[in-house]
Amino acid sequence: MPFEMTDSKEKQVHATEIFNTVRQRDPYATFQGNNPDSNIIVLIPESRDASTVTMQIVTDLTGDGTSGNQDVSDDHEEMETLPFTFKGELITKSTKSPKTVLMKKTTAGVWRSEKKNKIINWFTRYSILRKAYAFSFNPTNVVCVKKDGTISNKSEDLVVGCKFDTQYVDEALKRAKNGYIDDEDVEHPELLPFTEVLTRDGKFVQTGAYYPFFVGPESWESLSDDPIYKEYQKTKALATGDFKGVQGFVGEYKGAVFIELGKMTDRRAGCIRSDSPDFKKYIGFDQYKAGDGTVTELNHLLGCGAGGQGFDLEPQYEEDPTEDNNQKVVALANQFFGFEKVRWLGETTEEKKSIYHDKDYATIVAIATIK
Repeated sequence: MPFEMTDSKEKQVHATEIFNTVRQRDPYATFQGNNPDSNIIVLIPESRDASTVTMQIVTDLTGDGTSGNQDVSDDHEEMETLPFTFKGELITKSTKSPKTVLMKKTTAGVWRSEKKNKIINWFTRYSILRKAYAFSFNPTNVVCVKKDGTISNKSEDLVVGCKFDTQYVDEALKRAKNGYIDDEDVEHPELLPFTEVLTRDGKFVQTGAYYPFFVGPESWESLSDDPIYKEYQKTKALATGDFKGVQGFVGEYKGAVFIELGKMTDRRAGCIRSDSPDFKKYIGFDQYKAGDGTVTELNHLLGCGAGGQGFDLEPQYEEDPTEDNNQKVVALANQFFGFEKVRWLGETTEEKKSIYHDKDYATIVAIATIK
């Protein structure tokens, strides 16, 4: 008789291991969750076969061109719930065993282990790539620091030597905290910071409010050499020891927590640059090179609700019951894993007047040259 895995609990163990390992390797995972203080909101589809997820963004739209939901209290500020829908994908069957029949448990176990590791490696790279590309794609709130130190929102104003430094960070943080009106007199909303809350002696303690800032290797090297950044490290406002467990954490400055994505290769996900290849629907990054053609890195600061990710809390890892009377084993992790950057699109004339219409909800992209 061929070997067949029938224990549902054992299947669940395999599935859980896959996704827990991916979360440990994904630098974005620390900043995602199912609460409003998460930079990446995690949602669960209504069914395992769901192809879309709808997340609700609750924000104050008073005086924003929208009427909002009416409240019986005259002095209660009007609030509006913004629906944001995105499509997802499913991880399905991996390559079947080349063996016609897996007769022994040990043989099947070795094959399954190899396939499981390949799923983990592939899904880790895909998970990071999808987020890095999404947050960098067609940004609506862009920080560029020109050679003369003035601020621009166009990468064409950059030239060699416009490297990432504390001026970039200061401008991004100012926009995050106070909002921003661009050169075309378009207003961009402020970003809510990420907060970490711990329970100590039965009391809730907020350990800090900060913005994760995902940076490329060249940008991080440039920032870490900035004399202003070095001087700040002597007075660190945040207890950076709290971030040692964050994958890619490299430093902190004035409430910006830096996570280095690393250089992208054919086998490794990393920071998006102006010379990065196209990936699915994320195309055309060449437009973000400097005016003199110098390659740039697209670093991104995130606020709460910047992205939405939907997945099923109970992924499955199963055998293929349709192939040769269970004689071929297949590594299957049936999991919804859609992800999108949040950009709300109003439908009515009034909604289109909103400050949130057709803008990145909580993402600021800082474009800097690599040399």
